[in-house]
Amino acid sequence: VFGEQVILINQIIPESPQAMTLQTGKKGFTLMELLVVTGIIIVIAATILTVLPGLREKTLRKATKAFINRIEIAMEQYYNDNRSYPTGDITNVKTTLDPSDSTAKRYIEFNDSEVGNDNIVDYWGNPFVYATPGTQNTGSYDLYSTGTDGITSSSGSDADDINNWSR
Repeated sequence: VFGEQVILINQIIPESPQAMTLQTGKKGFTLMELLVVTGIIIVIAATILTVLPGLREKTLRKATKAFINRIEIAMEQYYNDNRSYPTGDITNVKTTLDPSDSTAKRYIEFNDSEVGNDNIVDYWGNPFVYATPGTQNTGSYDLYSTGTDGITSSSGSDADDINNWSR
């Protein structure tokens, strides 16, 4: 009788992992498990793909603001040496602050990605707009990026413009 109880217990509780197989005798994932994992992957991918474009735009805006700050520092150094700001358009500002003549004082050094067709360009490839005397900064100059769309009003006050007078 005691031996028969051990045999019955062994039949109810398997002793090895090999005994825990599907009824067909094959090991693997069920269709439900695969669907749940696929669903989780889709949700994660959708979350990432909706967040990334906004992060890129935000990063470009911050980089352009930092670039304007770099240009402003160079402009102030130029002003301290000459008691005036560079005249003309953004092309003239580029050649004044970063001259090709090796004997002239260099106030800033531009990377290749920051210059296009002798203009100082923002991170969208649009040239900066420079005006002296400024309409917003009447005692100095206005410097602004036209932003993502490359379009601005005459004063640089569009919603996506990045300028040196509103922080």
